Amino acid sequence: MSRTDAAGFAETIVWAAGGACLLLFLHVPAGALVGAMVGTAAASLIGRPMTAPPKVYAGLLALMGVATGASVTPDALKAAGTWPLSIALLVVATIVLCGAGFLVFRRLGRCDTATAFYASAPGALSAVLALAQADGADMSRVAVAQSLRLLALACVAPFALAGAHTFVPPTPPEGGLTGLAGWGLLIAASALGWLAAARLKWPSAPFLGPMAGSGLVHLTGVVGVAMPHLVVTLAGAGLGALVGTRFRGVSPGALMRFLPVSLAALGVMALVGLSAGWLAGRMTGVGPAAGMLAFAPGSLDVMVAIAVALNANPAYVAAHHTTRFLGLIGALPWLAQKLRPKAA
Repeated sequence: MSRTDAAGFAETIVWAAGGACLLLFLHVPAGALVGAMVGTAAASLIGRPMTAPPKVYAGLLALMGVATGASVTPDALKAAGTWPLSIALLVVATIVLCGAGFLVFRRLGRCDTATAFYASAPGALSAVLALAQADGADMSRVAVAQSLRLLALACVAPFALAGAHTFVPPTPPEGGLTGLAGWGLLIAASALGWLAAARLKWPSAPFLGPMAGSGLVHLTGVVGVAMPHLVVTLAGAGLGALVGTRFRGVSPGALMRFLPVSLAALGVMALVGLSAGWLAGRMTGVGPAAGMLAFAPGSLDVMVAIAVALNANPAYVAAHHTTRFLGLIGALPWLAQKLRPKAA
């Protein structure tokens, strides 16, 4: 890391810590994540060099994966029998909300086909941006639309779901290994899961691998330890800060010009996704908070981080966002090829 990058990373930590501490002091739900996100986003918009090494992002994803895996219990596995119907509803809802968002960007925002297509894709941000650039989409509009949607969802979700969900601190499973033996086995299983996921070239391997390893040892009852709440809070704040850095290079003028249409698209997409999520949560018994987080048109890492912070069935939320993530990764290139002649 160069001296300039190190200075930018240090400043990012300061802005993120300031925002996180402020909202925690105000007792805002998931305040560490939201505060860090708003703090770094504001700093990015005024031109401060917000940055973080990729290894930091991978480490934060791994921590969230371990915490999510702890929610994979025998009771959760029994309840998972109703999830296929919920995932089928997710597929339908995703198609509808993508189509609705596309129409808003195309008609109201007067975007070209490629820009409207990628601006309305929920999740899989890295793949979306790479394909958008390859297809000649307006990158500033795609980046603003995607970042604004994620920022708005992450800021609003904890407040909106507070009334639909009562936070109950997660309790470690009984009967498993505790102390150094339990932590050693949990860390080893999570690390092996990460290595296996990387070897198998899973998407988002730093998250899915540790989640699988942690889920296995918690499901079998081998370990009786759970991630400390402080560690989860810090990891959530780190992920929030990294979302805020996505506004780096976006001018306030460009943001304001594209803000109305982005918010309009967000409203339409959120209405579809959250309505379907509320229905799925009631239908499966996981509760409306978990259902709406699972169906929200945001990214896997942030929505799961909020689910972990609220203890709103993170395994259910992760299963649905992972399914949508994999579906988008597979469908976007094919759909982009179909749209390419029209975009040209």
